[in-house]
Amino acid sequence: MRLDQLVRRNLFRHRIGAGLTALNVALGGLLVSVVLLLRSATAGAFLQPSRGFSLVVGAPGSRLELVLSSVFQRGQSPGLLDYPIFEELERHPSTQLCVPYAVGDTFRGFRVVGTTEAFFEPRFPFPRAQRAEEKLASGRGLHADRAALKAALAALVAPRGASAPDAAAAQPLREAVVGAEVARALGVRVGDRIEPTHGIEAGGIAHREQQLWEVVGVLQPSGTPVDALVLINLESFFTIPDHAGGVVPETNQPGISAVLLFPKPGVHKALLLSQLNKRNSLQVADVDAEVRALLQLVGNVDRVFFAIALLVVLVGVVSVAVAIYNTLAGRRRELAILRILGASRRTVFGMLVGEAGLVSAIGAALGIVGGHAVVALAAGVVERSAGFRPPAFLLLPEELAAYGLIVLAGALGGLLPAFEAYRSDVASHLLPEPTA
Repeated sequence: MRLDQLVRRNLFRHRIGAGLTALNVALGGLLVSVVLLLRSATAGAFLQPSRGFSLVVGAPGSRLELVLSSVFQRGQSPGLLDYPIFEELERHPSTQLCVPYAVGDTFRGFRVVGTTEAFFEPRFPFPRAQRAEEKLASGRGLHADRAALKAALAALVAPRGASAPDAAAAQPLREAVVGAEVARALGVRVGDRIEPTHGIEAGGIAHREQQLWEVVGVLQPSGTPVDALVLINLESFFTIPDHAGGVVPETNQPGISAVLLFPKPGVHKALLLSQLNKRNSLQVADVDAEVRALLQLVGNVDRVFFAIALLVVLVGVVSVAVAIYNTLAGRRRELAILRILGASRRTVFGMLVGEAGLVSAIGAALGIVGGHAVVALAAGVVERSAGFRPPAFLLLPEELAAYGLIVLAGALGGLLPAFEAYRSDVASHLLPEPTA
């Protein structure tokens, strides 16, 4: 009889004990799988959307909060930044592209962002495209009217009751471009009219006056938070009566939420960082640095859970060795008979090591399958709470490596009982048991 047949037959004979031991290993494998899947999803959720972004300029406060609110569309911006700072940055010799963001409204749960035509430039990371028109699945981008924007800003800071010059003569078009997820979830198409609500929380509060925007374009899907945005032209954002308070109190200047700043190649990023970090009226955040710091913070927690998972795996592997060792006393006669029938010491040794390895392999496989099942069941909860959906049906290379290590550790755990069986004396175990 071949070695593999001996291993399978012995496991079948001791199937209850082997099954319970495999479940012990499976628990550790499940925890390892869940931790690896969530860690991979967390890294992907922050690394992928941040690729291509460089600097974010905003009001003084938390740099991480500024990056989360502007790049990942999570939470609120730290405050309002003077609009003239955007114009200054736009003219800066080290600037390649400058994109303003003004937030404060939602449309049926999706964030509304006031911006300019700069958002559709090829240099803007998402959706990726070589030309501006290729960023759109249908329709066109926003039309910017600098005269209307100037009039809207003047009206915003004008004393109450006074009218800004030419404010009525330059009423802006109300145009919107929606992300791919907005179009898919809400069935919005080019030509539709939408009415955002005030506030960035889901639901929002209706504006005191009806404010309608015509959808002129739908963005290509990008797999990033951009898919869940509703973009409106900046000048129309400032003409909403409920935004009349969007003025920086200290300077009496119109305020925007953030500026996404893309420096020219070379040393220009370092120059901008050096210059802007000296100014107390604003803060500048390096997107790459903030994302790395965030992942390091998450990674510290992640390592704790991973260590716990490894301890559970270790307990499972030790239980394999203990289970085989405990049954060894009752199997000595059986092993001796195998030796008499022609099985060598090496065969018996290999059989016990193979049993330990196979139990560990079955347990690890069950654990990985169970880990994916747990992630699949919890994916919706994770998405609602963290803003990303972990891929439940993606087998990670790290999981395959963990599987191999668990099987190897289980096989090594069988060395002690196998060595005991290897050293045992055949003749002594074939003698009849003494009777009372």
